Amino acid sequence: MIVRSSLEEMLDSLQRKEESKKPADLPPALPARPASRARLPKRPGLAMFGVSPEVGDSRKQDVVSNGSFGRKNVLETPSCGESPYTMAAVHEHRLAENGGANLATPSPPPSLASGWDNSIDYYIKKQLRVWCRVQNGFWELGKIQSAFGGKASVILLDGTVMTVSTRDLFPTNTEILDGVNNLVELGYLNEPSVLCNIQYRYQRDVIYTMVGPVLLAINPFKDVSVAGSDVIMAYKEKILESPHAYKIADAAYTHMMRDGVNQSIIISGESGAGKSVTAKLVMEYLIEAGKSEMSVKISQTCCILEAFGNAKTSRNKNSSRFGKLVDIHYNSEGIICGAYIHTLLLEKSRISHLCRSERSYHIFYQMCAGAPSDMRDKLNLRMASEYKFLNQSGCLKIHDVDDAQNFKKLMEAMDALQISHEDQERVFKLVASILWLGNISFEVIDHENHVQVVTDEASRSAARLMGCNVKDLMMTLSTNKNQQQAIDVRDALVKFVYTSVFSWLVETINKSLKGESGSRCISILDIYGFESFQKNSFDQLLINYANERLQQHFVRHIFKLEQEEYESEGIEWKKVEFVDNQGCLDLFEKKNMGLLSILDEASNTSEATDLTFFNKIKQHLNLILGFDDEKGSFKVNHYAGEVKYESTGFLEKNRDTLHSDTLQFLSSSCNNFLKTDFDNLTLGTKFKYQLFKMIQMLEKSNPHFIRCIRPNAKQLQGTFDKETVLQQLRCSGILEIIKISKSRYPTRMSHQEFANRFGCLLLSKKSYCQDVLSTSVAVLQQFRVLPEAYQLGYTKIYFRQEQFLVLEKLRKQVIENKVEKGVSGIGIACDFRELMAGVVTLQSFIRGENSRRKWNVVRKKPRAKSVDENLNAIVYIQSVCRGWLARRYFTHVCSWKMSTKGMLQDNLPIMPSDVIELQKMIIKGDMSLSQKEQENTALRDQIKQFETRWSEHEIKMKSVEEAWQKQIASLQKSLVAAKKSLGDSGGDGVGVGGISSGTQNLVEYNGGGGGGGGVVDHLSKELEQKTHDFDDNAKAIIGQQQQQMPYLKQMEEFKKVKDRFEIWKKEYKNRLKETRAKLVKGVNGEGGGTKQSWWGKLSKRY
Repeated sequence: MIVRSSLEEMLDSLQRKEESKKPADLPPALPARPASRARLPKRPGLAMFGVSPEVGDSRKQDVVSNGSFGRKNVLETPSCGESPYTMAAVHEHRLAENGGANLATPSPPPSLASGWDNSIDYYIKKQLRVWCRVQNGFWELGKIQSAFGGKASVILLDGTVMTVSTRDLFPTNTEILDGVNNLVELGYLNEPSVLCNIQYRYQRDVIYTMVGPVLLAINPFKDVSVAGSDVIMAYKEKILESPHAYKIADAAYTHMMRDGVNQSIIISGESGAGKSVTAKLVMEYLIEAGKSEMSVKISQTCCILEAFGNAKTSRNKNSSRFGKLVDIHYNSEGIICGAYIHTLLLEKSRISHLCRSERSYHIFYQMCAGAPSDMRDKLNLRMASEYKFLNQSGCLKIHDVDDAQNFKKLMEAMDALQISHEDQERVFKLVASILWLGNISFEVIDHENHVQVVTDEASRSAARLMGCNVKDLMMTLSTNKNQQQAIDVRDALVKFVYTSVFSWLVETINKSLKGESGSRCISILDIYGFESFQKNSFDQLLINYANERLQQHFVRHIFKLEQEEYESEGIEWKKVEFVDNQGCLDLFEKKNMGLLSILDEASNTSEATDLTFFNKIKQHLNLILGFDDEKGSFKVNHYAGEVKYESTGFLEKNRDTLHSDTLQFLSSSCNNFLKTDFDNLTLGTKFKYQLFKMIQMLEKSNPHFIRCIRPNAKQLQGTFDKETVLQQLRCSGILEIIKISKSRYPTRMSHQEFANRFGCLLLSKKSYCQDVLSTSVAVLQQFRVLPEAYQLGYTKIYFRQEQFLVLEKLRKQVIENKVEKGVSGIGIACDFRELMAGVVTLQSFIRGENSRRKWNVVRKKPRAKSVDENLNAIVYIQSVCRGWLARRYFTHVCSWKMSTKGMLQDNLPIMPSDVIELQKMIIKGDMSLSQKEQENTALRDQIKQFETRWSEHEIKMKSVEEAWQKQIASLQKSLVAAKKSLGDSGGDGVGVGGISSGTQNLVEYNGGGGGGGGVVDHLSKELEQKTHDFDDNAKAIIGQQQQQMPYLKQMEEFKKVKDRFEIWKKEYKNRLKETRAKLVKGVNGEGGGTKQSWWGKLSKRY
């Protein structure tokens, strides 16, 4: 009997359930692994699960309608040339959420001519709007009036009536779907609906739109983006979820921290589409998310790189003329610990040659406009209009750009990156020397048209700034050369000088950004955009080749890798047709017969010319390229359109060499920036090597894509040119991405990961104990996950985004419930421990009380004789121990002295230098001792002075005290006299009415007391109390003297007591006068007799 595994039994059971048409909520069976790489067996349709296919499903129609974006769709084509993917190890942990799109069956846009003929009557009856393709190829809204024989009569919104084919009609989405955040949410996926949604958002200054996993950014040519630290925090805390560059950066940062995998954010688009601004926003978020001391330096690098690497072109006022890949390194806690910048091909030709309305690199204009006066004097700077390299294009300023202010920011950025002022001065000298080299003029000196450099201000300034001799510079530029050759040598020299300065700056920036090695990294790629000018040279060829390679990286992750994984996992899917630009890449990279290979071969041959190169590519690539023999140009069909290149100058630029005289001149120069270490590689080969290396680095990370779109070719605000936008959308394959994203499985996990993560959701633990696949299927069955929401692969489970979020929510609830139970259990345990501690404490108190009671009982009994004996024994033991310890210490001291004495006698002879040193120390000690004695004598004198002053103050205090006693005695006598006088006046018979009224008033004043003595008694008591208080205060001050309290503090206390006494004395006198007046008024106020005061009598008596 053959033993079958649980996996095989489970598969058979699932297959039997599917064949018997069980309810649709059961999971589909695991597909059988095919024996070959042929097509997998078809999976049962959705109809068996009770699910009807949606409108426009590709299972009805396999042919893509002409309403889709892009050229004729083709399947993936195998590469026949060199590729960076054959050299790089492909990263295994790509997350499908941002990687490619699911290659499940695409959903072509529904057309009224392909299965929708029965709906025409409904559209006519309900007067529903449709998209109608007009003669110029654009789309207009209209309503169908009638239809017959594959033709339809449509009235447009402006009233125009047209007769078009039903194939040129497409349904519109309802108004509620206008301006959706994600184009996947559109009900009808067709070209006009997508374009209308993007235009709707753009007109409302909403420039970001999601296209599945890809962010679409429309350049508004004005400041409309919501940015800043508050917005960053809102996206970080998931308060905002609308499409934004911050959201892509947040997704990259979150995935890096969650999965520990390097991330990359790839920003692509045509020149002028806003890639640089988008890259700044992405870096701004990533810097703020991992803020550290390194953050300021990283943010300042943009200012330096833009000044030296960006310029104004006819399509963009701040165009990046080099490619850069910025790696931001994070530690395990998500904090920035360093960064590194990789660069790619700085455009050299712009330094010496400019087209109309363009500018050279920003640094030239910033330095001329914003350099301080001392720098202008050192560099002999003039206005930008006085330099030939700058004024040849007729464009010196950019609207709304302040070059002087930008130069100040550049200086601050250099300071922030710790570039020394000496190095800054050397950099600006070389930049200024380039401007003066451009002003050098030549004069003919013989009949062979040989020229020499004119000795003028330009030549002298250039030589001085470069740190060389004027004669050496003149000989390098014009020895045995005609005028054109001299100009070419000069231009090659200035290109070399500028690229050397740029390379040195990048290297210095990387040294400044170097920190601790981080375990994780996020890379931001900002590269020059696809370009097509009236005249395209070798520089544009390399730039567009880089964009082709970047487009292949996009296609690889959105389409190819997803497709390969689904095929290897046995997932049911229909292969998606997409535009693959691998053929164009083969045109560049094919060995021996590729464009770059032919160019390198011709460049390495001294006899080759631009004409021979043109003829050779025409011979080998005649079937692929289009050629113009008269102009010597050829056309390349890129993914973004056809571009015409002029072959003139290709060989010279690709060779990228310097004249021997120039090399000798540079080698003798003392400037360290001008390195002359050259290799034998051509510029095209070096560029391809750098590009491959950059792509390999991106392959080791999880990619996130941002597509930038240029809304119009004239850089106008608020202008949405449908033709321009439509062409870019078609090249990007936006509609294919939408279709794929609508039916993709963005989340995937291995069976083991799924069982480990969601096994906690199972109610029955028996299923969890089985193999991981059984556990996974048990979870899906328990929650009745619909079959169309997931697919089972050989090693992974693939989920729709919505279904996976539901499972995550359930898992979170289960974990929170377990945590709550655990927390309640911990609380119960804590309460139990607290109760136990209380019981133990109570027990200890009870035991102590019992012990004390027993001791009291024992203590009350008569002591036994044995107690004295025990005490004597204890004392004896203690004495013995002390003696033993003393003897041991004495023995130790004796042994130490003997060993020290022997060591001094044998090993430590007394040296004269030691004696001298000891004598010096004795003399120094005597001097310090005498100095201390002098200080002590001075201190004694000070003490005597303080004692003298203290005795004087004691005498003063005693005199003050005696004065107080005298004043108090006089006041007491006055009160006694007042009492007696009051008694005498009360006995006299001076008017009955007056005496009675006076006595009545005095009684009322004293509160009903017996006579006027109550007021005086009160004052007498107060006087006695204050006398007692001031005596106590005086004694306290004298007591402080005995306690050696500081003299200043004693004087302060004395002054306080004296002030209080003076205040009371004044107040007391006033009250005494008031009392006297009231008493006199009470005796004489109403009697009508003689008005003689009692105080007068008192004064006569005394």
